[in-house]
Parts: sequence; structure tokens; C-alpha cells
Amino acid sequence: MLLGLLSPILGFPIFLIVSTAFNVGDPQALPATEFGLANVLSLTDHLDWIANTLILAGGGTVIAIAIAVVTSWILFRTTMPGRRVFEMLVALPYPLGPLLGALAWSELASPRSGLINQAWWALVGSGEPLVNASSLGGIMFVMAIFEAPVAVFIIGAAMQRMDPSLEECSSTFGASAAGTAFRITLPLMLPAILGAALFLFTSMMGAFAIPAILGAESRLYVVTTAIYILFQGFPPNYPLASALGLVLIVFTAAAVWAHGRVLRNRSFVVVSGKSYRPRLINVGGWTPLLLVFMTLYVAVSLLLPLGVLLFAAVQKSNDFSLAASAFTLANFRYVLWDYPTARLAIGNSLLLGLGTGLIGTLLTAVLAWVVHRSKGRGKVLLEQVIMLPQAVPHLIFAFGFMWAVLVLPFKLYGTLWAVLLAYVVIFLPLGFRTMSGVVVQIDRALEEAGRVFGANRLRILASITLPLLVSGLTATFALLFMVSVREVSASIFLSSASNPVLGPAILSFWDSGGLPQVSALVIVQTVILLSALIVVRKATGGGPGA
Repeated sequence: MLLGLLSPILGFPIFLIVSTAFNVGDPQALPATEFGLANVLSLTDHLDWIANTLILAGGGTVIAIAIAVVTSWILFRTTMPGRRVFEMLVALPYPLGPLLGALAWSELASPRSGLINQAWWALVGSGEPLVNASSLGGIMFVMAIFEAPVAVFIIGAAMQRMDPSLEECSSTFGASAAGTAFRITLPLMLPAILGAALFLFTSMMGAFAIPAILGAESRLYVVTTAIYILFQGFPPNYPLASALGLVLIVFTAAAVWAHGRVLRNRSFVVVSGKSYRPRLINVGGWTPLLLVFMTLYVAVSLLLPLGVLLFAAVQKSNDFSLAASAFTLANFRYVLWDYPTARLAIGNSLLLGLGTGLIGTLLTAVLAWVVHRSKGRGKVLLEQVIMLPQAVPHLIFAFGFMWAVLVLPFKLYGTLWAVLLAYVVIFLPLGFRTMSGVVVQIDRALEEAGRVFGANRLRILASITLPLLVSGLTATFALLFMVSVREVSASIFLSSASNPVLGPAILSFWDSGGLPQVSALVIVQTVILLSALIVVRKATGGGPGA
């Protein structure tokens, strides 16, 4: 029943993308009736869009994984002081979202007016900009530092489960700490590293906010920004946009296949049957260097972006000044009370976050319970269907979902219901994985003990199962709330002027100028997200390193 319900909801938008990509008839026809290869062949005229996407995703993944491996090793395997504080600070950039990073680094490192470049020119006079966030390398770097935190905790979790005897054997034979890390720890972490790399690559392939904002000044386009431009054109070129979306789906599927191929028939056993705690490595004289590395990462990924946006939010104009007369709180009053669109977007995003959290938590709790408590081949297929949205970039799935909504016999497009349904579908894999991690830890023997003492299913559910699931339910709700409030790409095609949400509203605000006002709106969003993150950390005991 669940499989039959989910399959069309998840599969129909992808079917519409594929069919429209080969549509050579009426470009507005949904679904298409005339098919050919013209749209796919025309992609040869836009290979630069595809090349930019692959370079950004590939290069950004390499940088982010390098940061994540080093950071994970420092946080979870060394005796460096302050690791708990750094663990919390490292976690923050990812939930705050790429939109914050893009806006901040556009102000920090714009090649013509960035604050870092202005400070550099004040020291050395005129010349080339010191940093350029609008270049291919600049966009790649910003994407990497804001995606790296999720890889830190994927890899860090694996490092904490590793049997220390494997490394102790290496040390016994005279290997140094660095030699052991490169020859033992790193190879055994390959599944976690490749899993994190796959997640980051697919995420960066579908990235929209950072390339859209930072690439605007240099006119650097990737597939997602090109799709948005084709959609906004008059008339919109839906078939070419779909063909580009199909390219992302193909490359994402290829990445998933390559991931499985690399790990096939290889052993990476790192957990033994005995109880143990990983041995922390005394880094001794390397401690200052590790502290410098962690401080620099936290500075460029969190402190500088938040600092510049907070500073801009209390300025009276785009021309920043340290004079007392240049500071004001009027921008917050403007976005919270005086500007109806911003106020409505904040309210709508909060409603969508609550709705996605509630519906998504209940749905994924049921799905996780069915998958992990039932028997038979059907549960494997059900899990694969649940995880399907993870293989499709959010913007592409939202693009197909928009068409699916348009063919419905009743009006749903442009309403908050359409956005809510899209959010629930897109974040289904995230909620499912979060709930699954809790469900698999509940021993069936606890429920069986309740049956032995004569309790019926309802009594067992109320007195045993639900209390054990409370932390997982709370964490899932908070996570879904948080990612819904920060979501941009899934909202671009589904929200409307009459029903704005925060992500597209911030983009629109930025496009029309007024950095102090848009910075104030981003700070409001950040406060909401930080509040949700506090709930997540309390519900999960502080994350992997707790």
C-alpha cells in the first residue's frame, strides 16, 4: 500500500522531466506528444554550462572532503584542546544554508567592491583583487566550506566506531601518528569518505543559491542557473530546461553507480564485537598548527559571513561606515513590520517548516518502522523508492513537481500546499534516515516483553515504543523544520508573489539592491535556524561527538 502510494508521487515528476526533455512538439504540452532528440542534441551549444557544473561539483567535493577528513580527524581522534567547542562551531554553516554564505561572500570578496579587496587596496594601492568570489575557483571554495560540515560528521561518526587495535598494531611496528593516519585510518575510512563525497557531489551538482549570486557578476552559469533563466524567459524554453535537468539526473545516477562499483567486494571491517573506545592521539607539538587550521576554517565559514551580514544589517546604506551615525536598527523593523512581502515570507516559511516537520516526521516514522520491522523483499524496494528524491537535485525535482502540479484537475500551483507537498517529498530521505537510526536501535525484545505481560499493541505503542522514539521524533521534526526554512531551490518554481517564502524572497530582495535590508532578513532567518539547531543538539545529545 505504501509502495503504491509513494511510487507515483515520487516517479511522476521525474517522468515529466524525461518526457519533456525529448519533446519536439508543443513546448507547453504536458505530457509531451511528439518526441525527438533535438533538445538533447542542442546541448552541444551549451557545453560550457555543463562543464562549469562538473568542475564546480568535482572541485568543490575534493576541497570539502579534504577539509572534512582533516577536521574529523582533529575533532574525533586527537587530544587537541577545545574540540567540543570547535565541533559545535563547525556544525553551524551547513544548517544556516548556502544562501547566507553566498550573500556574505559576495560582499566580502566581490572583485570590484568586496571588503577584503578594499582593505587590500588600502594597503597596497590599486591592482588586481586579492580574492574573487565570482570566479570559478571562488564559487568552488564557498560551496566547499558550506558543504563540508555534513561530511565532517559522516566521516567523524565512522572514525569513532573504528577499532583502536588496528591503529595500535601500526604504532607497535614503529609507525608515526601521521604514518598510521595515512596507511591505516584513511584507507579504512574509504566507505565513509566515498559516501560523504557522493552526497556532496550530488548536492553541488544541484546547487543554485551560491552559483546564482556569486556567478551573476562574472556571468558564470551552471546547469541550475541556466534552467532558471530558461524558465524565466519569454517564452520559457521548457524542453531545453528539461534536457539540462536530465543531464544532472544522469550524472547523479552515474556517481551513485561508481560509488557502489568502487566498494563492491572489498572489506572495510572497522568494528569488532568487543566494547571499546577509540584511542585519542596525542598530537603534542602539532597542537598549535591544528588550532590554527580549525580557527581559520571557522572564521571563513562562520565568523566572517555572519559578521559581515550582521554589520550590514545595522547600516543605514550600502556604503559601510564605522561612524556612530551610520548605525541603525531600522532595517529589522522594516523586514519584520514595514515590508509586507518580507513579513509574509517569514510567516509562510515558519508555517511550512512546522507543516513539513509534523507531516514529514509522522510519515517517516511510519515508513522507518515498516521497513525495519517487516519481512520480505518488498521492504527493500520500498526503501529504494523512499530514497529516490536524494538522487535528484532539489531544483530539478521541484521543476518536475511543478509540472505534476499543473496537470492536476484542481488548482494547487502557487499555493503553500504545493510547496509543503514538495518539501515533504524532497526531504523524505533525510527524515527517513534520521528516524531509521533510532528505530534500528530499539530492541524487539522490549516489545516482546510487553506482549508476554499481556499488553496489547496500543498499550505497547504508548508505554514502550513511543517513549523510546521521542528523541528521534523530536530530532527529525527539528531537522525537517530547519531545512525547510532554509530551502531555496525547491521553492523557486513553486512559490508565488502572493505566497512568498524566505529563500526566493531573499534572492528577489538581493536582486533589487538594498544590502542592509536583505542582510537583516538573512539574520532573522539565521536566528530561526539557530534556534532549531539548538533543539536538534539537545534532542540528539550534541551530535556525533557527544
